[in-house]
Order: sequence, then structure tokens, then C-alpha cells
Amino acid sequence: KIPNSELGEVCGETWRITSSFSGDNNFIGSSGINWERSDDVYGGGNISSVLSESNGSFTFNADYYGWYLVIYQVYNYHTVDSRYNEMSLYVSWNSGANWDIHGYATSSTSPNTTENYNNCASGTSMVNATANTRLRLGINNHANSAYIYGTTDATATGFSIIRIGDN
Repeated sequence: KIPNSELGEVCGETWRITSSFSGDNNFIGSSGINWERSDDVYGGGNISSVLSESNGSFTFNADYYGWYLVIYQVYNYHTVDSRYNEMSLYVSWNSGANWDIHGYATSSTSPNTTENYNNCASGTSMVNATANTRLRLGINNHANSAYIYGTTDATATGFSIIRIGDN
């Protein structure tokens, strides 16, 4: 049950990484990977931002505190076996001092050829946005050389966040 679930201003937005990378145990954005708010036609979100981003850590705008549904996805590709390719949603309740994993988007690649094989995984979570709430996404791959796909043309790896209730 969501307390005080009468919805105030409806809001939401989509964020994505702008380039591909390979790696493991990576907080996306802390190693030179850039995030952008989606700028597609009818795809960016509100006129004012729900979130701001710095080094892969997302902070909620004070005008938009409340309960949110977070839908996140990762696009992986590789030429060798990778038993697991995970993207985790991390949430902090104390301004980034501590992080809890809220969920996983998990897939695997098993090509056994020299061709690239790809897959996509997605996950969802509910988050209570307050002045101290922070979000991050992290990568954990069995094969450290697995690629995470990003582009400025569409959301391949990223997330959408939609307000579902007031605090």
C-alpha cells in the first residue's frame, strides 16, 4: 500500500547512457560514461527535471518528492560466453553514504562463435524520493569484457522513472 496515494502533479522522465563500454563492477557514470536525459520527440519528460545527475548518482528535485516506479534496462553484447550480465539498481536513503541493491536486470550470452550476440534485460522497483534519496546503476558481468550498449539515438541502456504517488 502506498501512503497518501492521491497523485499530485504527474511527472516522469527517461535517462540513458550515450556510449558503449565494457567492464565489470562498474557504477555507470563514475568511469567516464555519460548519462543524458532522453531528448527524443515526446520522450524526454517534464519541462523541469525530476532528477539531476553527477558522476552516475541521481538526486531528486525538491519539487518532485514522492513515490516512483523505476523501470531500468540493460543491452549487452559479446562474442564469448558470459553466464550472467547484471545491471543493479542501487538506492541510498542517506545522500549516498550507504547503498542498497533494490533489484537486478539479469541475462546471459552464450554465442560459442566469433559473432556478437546480444540480449536485453529489465527490472522494476518502487522508490520513495526524499531530500536524501539517491539512485545509481551498476554492472556486474561474468565476462569482464562483455559490452554494455549505449547511444544518443535511443534508450538502449538506461531507465524511466514515473511518479505514482505523493509522500
